[in-house]
Amino acid sequence: MNTKLTNPPPPALAPDFVSGLQAIAEPTRARIVALLGHGEHCVCDVGDTLALSPALVSHHLRSLRESGLLRERRSGRWVYYSLDIEALEQLREAVTRLLTPTDEAATACLCSDCGPERSSRPVASSQPAFAPFPEILS
Repeated sequence: MNTKLTNPPPPALAPDFVSGLQAIAEPTRARIVALLGHGEHCVCDVGDTLALSPALVSHHLRSLRESGLLRERRSGRWVYYSLDIEALEQLREAVTRLLTPTDEAATACLCSDCGPERSSRPVASSQPAFAPFPEILS
């Protein structure tokens, strides 16, 4: 089918959004995010709780910090990590926008799955898109 699409292509994803998704897509980092959802922890606490070496925890914390999802607080020689709730909220909103098509976009689409005949549209859930689940920690 040689139909020329009249819709503009979707905008490129912001680099910080992609970086955040990549950071939490790794299973160990997702477990760390879930743990930090319960409060701040130092590298030793994270390692003990998740049965990981301090070097491995530091590696993952660095990736999460570079993605902008973590905050750190220094107290003497100790560094405590916590979630950057504002950054996570922005990531949650971006994921929701990405995965929830609007009626306007669906009716303007020319593909057979979306067009005006489409009978049902996904409804945005009232549940938060991100909630740290305890079962991820085990």
